[in-house]
Amino acid sequence: MKRARRLLAAVAALALTAALLALGASPAAAAPPSAGRVALPGHGTCTAINPDSPLSRQGAAWFCFKAGGPATARDLAATQHLTGAHGPTAARGAARDPDVDPANPLDLCMENPREVNTSRSTYCVQHPISYQILNVDGTLLEHAEGVVVTSARVGISKWDEEVRAAITQQTPKMPAMTIGLRSDCTGPCTGGAAFGGGQAPLPAVGRELFTSITYRTTVVDGGEARSQPIYHMTGTILTPGTPVNTSDDWQGPLLRCDNKVSNGPGCADDTHMANVTFHKSQYKAAAVTYEWAQKSLKSAVTGTKVNPLHRDLNSDDSWTKTKRRRTCNNLPYPFPADPLLVPKDSCDEFPFARSFEGGKPNNLCVDILPKEVGNVWDVANVRVMRGNPDTAACLRSHVTEEDNEAAGNELAQATRSARILGGEAYFVIVDN
Repeated sequence: MKRARRLLAAVAALALTAALLALGASPAAAAPPSAGRVALPGHGTCTAINPDSPLSRQGAAWFCFKAGGPATARDLAATQHLTGAHGPTAARGAARDPDVDPANPLDLCMENPREVNTSRSTYCVQHPISYQILNVDGTLLEHAEGVVVTSARVGISKWDEEVRAAITQQTPKMPAMTIGLRSDCTGPCTGGAAFGGGQAPLPAVGRELFTSITYRTTVVDGGEARSQPIYHMTGTILTPGTPVNTSDDWQGPLLRCDNKVSNGPGCADDTHMANVTFHKSQYKAAAVTYEWAQKSLKSAVTGTKVNPLHRDLNSDDSWTKTKRRRTCNNLPYPFPADPLLVPKDSCDEFPFARSFEGGKPNNLCVDILPKEVGNVWDVANVRVMRGNPDTAACLRSHVTEEDNEAAGNELAQATRSARILGGEAYFVIVDN
């Protein structure tokens, strides 16, 4: 909760400033209609307050609601100052590759002051909101500033979007307020309503509302389309006998949704390159193999971000096996599996046979033997068995069958979760 509150406090800087431009008096402003919505310059969408209400007797004529709006230089400076442990924007940007999914989608809003923030498989939208009560000449009487934050991890046909809403500052006499929110999708996607489909009261400053919206994508088998959440929010003030409400809309991330990978339909932001991560603690010699290739092969495509791999357009298992045999089993250099070197030794090829770049003839490859030294897997302990790393176009490595198979399963899982389509680029990350 503390972490979410820090986020909400940070995003408060994106709300409209309290010092709003006063409007000049006009016949229309002096005698507002008793019903209907109008746009008052600088105040968003406004609804006339009932002339017989307690608020009207106190001089109030309009209830206005505004969502979004550009951040000023002062807003951005405040955001950088208030984001706490994440530090200034420049340092945060250097801490994580923007194409790599964060552990929590909410981190995207913690890292950036932008309204819509995405990685390949996650998004976070932070939307400032403003409630205002104006008198007949447009002068601000009372106001409240707040924020709505929506975040989610996509990649499968159904996902839950977390919704947080809070008031971050308000004047003492501002009446009680409620919020209603629903999301619809463009394209083959359905959204839903937050807060049970009704209005939820906003708590005092420093506290938050929390709920969720469920989405489903319905792309036909083999299909591909664009989808985007469209948010519709209603803002309400409540005084005895005088409920007044108005509304506003905004857009979420533009996603590519498809039904072209093996786990059914799902979505991703394809403006970010996909990646596959291998942990050395988990995949051992296999992970070291890919790391060594990226650091040592000078003439090969090694799956770095500037020299990425591409998913093969032909994903049939029979074609993948043909490519693997070409690298591992065929003449002139069948892989010399040796159980004395590695128990249950197997040929782990790189680039992967499932990539467009994989399946090179084995006479173009270099053979290596990764070793564990002092319970540590490291490229420094790799021994070259055959070939020249300076000219090799591919790599074969002595890896146990278990680790080889586990790394292959990780590649397949990442292909599904990151929605890597045929011909699409991806890069390989190796960490501890």
